[in-house]
Amino acid sequence: FAPPQIGYALRHSGSRALVTTPALLGNVPDDARASLDVTVATGDAPDTTPFADMLSGAPTPPVRTAPDPIGLLMYTSGTTSRPKGVAHTQRRMARRVDLFVGELALTAADSTLAIADAGRPAVLLGQVLPMLRVGGRTHLLPRPDPALFWAQYAAARPTYLFTPPGVAFDLIDHPGATGADHAVLRVWITCGDKAPPALHRRMAEVVGRPLLEMCGMTETGFYAINPPCGPVKVGSIGLAMRGVAVRLVAPDGNDVPPGEVGHIVVRTPDMMIGYWNDTLQTHRVLRDGWLDTGDLARADDDGYLWFVCRDKDMICRGGSKVAPAMVEEVLTAHPAVAAAAVVGVSDPRYGQVPFAFYRTRPDAPDPGPDALKAWVAARLDAPSVPLGFAMLDHWPVTDQGKLDRSRLVWIAEAGGQEV
Repeated sequence: FAPPQIGYALRHSGSRALVTTPALLGNVPDDARASLDVTVATGDAPDTTPFADMLSGAPTPPVRTAPDPIGLLMYTSGTTSRPKGVAHTQRRMARRVDLFVGELALTAADSTLAIADAGRPAVLLGQVLPMLRVGGRTHLLPRPDPALFWAQYAAARPTYLFTPPGVAFDLIDHPGATGADHAVLRVWITCGDKAPPALHRRMAEVVGRPLLEMCGMTETGFYAINPPCGPVKVGSIGLAMRGVAVRLVAPDGNDVPPGEVGHIVVRTPDMMIGYWNDTLQTHRVLRDGWLDTGDLARADDDGYLWFVCRDKDMICRGGSKVAPAMVEEVLTAHPAVAAAAVVGVSDPRYGQVPFAFYRTRPDAPDPGPDALKAWVAARLDAPSVPLGFAMLDHWPVTDQGKLDRSRLVWIAEAGGQEV
């Protein structure tokens, strides 16, 4: 994490102690470190308490706490607002991990290879803690590098993987993917953003197994998944997980029928207890035991959920609502397009208009904006047709590994070229 993020989390949480490494200590702002009572380092560092000394100290008497105390504050990325401290209790986290273990039928024979650090919600709750729970193995990479990933893949022999779609694309397009032995890999899961059809095709071609999409958020944990042992619907985020209730509701709070788009609201006994020191924001998202995810989706007749977009990402073009996911789905159906991302940019006449970014398949030429515009116009209504197109080889991502749509908006309004 960047120094401002670390400083904000330390000050906002009121932390009194910090355990870190000498190498990372330099990322802690001086003013934030000055507010700590003690800093513990795992190696030699000035003005710190050695980790070994802390472990060898005299035991302290147990402190009386609540029956289920807060065990973790996990800070959101803060890409759309100030980072929020999401408070989880120990028992809720444990039950959430058990739910994930049960869905994937994980055992001590399983192993996983993590390309992001353990502070990410998906890595912590989908890889590190589940493997600790069942006695399996988690292999942590020091940096998110595809070449390093495939170099470690043979030794780690992961039985399941967990990556955001953008990271999965970078990994599967790397030469190391085609030469790897995927015999022991049972499932590759993606979460955090919509996976384009081209990624599903590449996964089937290279790995020989379907890519399973699932959905969750820091506040609720995972709440929907394509069944690992059941029918997989490509493009769907799957069915509600066991013990989790999911509804799609209209603005008036009533459920929408199958096929119609609604807000995803979730109820689970294992969700957060609230935002740290932010009663108002907690009240905004938690109502009568249901948490408003801020996401839009539709359900089919079988109960499978189909993610549409974040509510804030919906494009309003002169009064017409444009769902970016619908336009992206049409663009990625073009034989030359491997991935697409559509964002709303400001427009003096319509307020907002869609702008499309894309990247081509390795073996295909660039079709160009005119051809892609005609392709979309033949398949969607006029407001959904992007006014601008730009090919982008490298996609910006957030600290969480998700597509950085706010950065794409900036690029689009700067003329469609990364600076």
